[in-house]
Amino acid sequence: MQIDATTATLLASAIGAISSGATAIIILLINKRSEERRHVRELAMKAALDNWLYMSKAAQEHGAQRLPLDVFVVHMLKLSEALTSGDLTADNLAAKLREVQRFTSIATSEAERFTKEISGDKT
Repeated sequence: MQIDATTATLLASAIGAISSGATAIIILLINKRSEERRHVRELAMKAALDNWLYMSKAAQEHGAQRLPLDVFVVHMLKLSEALTSGDLTADNLAAKLREVQRFTSIATSEAERFTKEISGDKT
């Protein structure tokens, strides 16, 4: 079976259009997912900063210790990761929140240890 030049040109054009379209769709989906992740990280960072400012003000008013911003960032990033994961269910929500608290607790302990270290307090 022979294909004339016009049919070959049309087939080549169709195959080229399909492959270009598929590539464009894949790139669009990758960019969309990346943009969504970036947006969630931005929201988490804003929430962490707002929470830190609120807690810092309250700590200052009551003479309590202020935690560094990085503790709040760790908490909010881990919380947003847990809540936006595709496998979040009512059954595993408690475990995910415990994991968030575990990360936050580690960040808090390290911040307190570092604060003591730089202040020269060896207790």
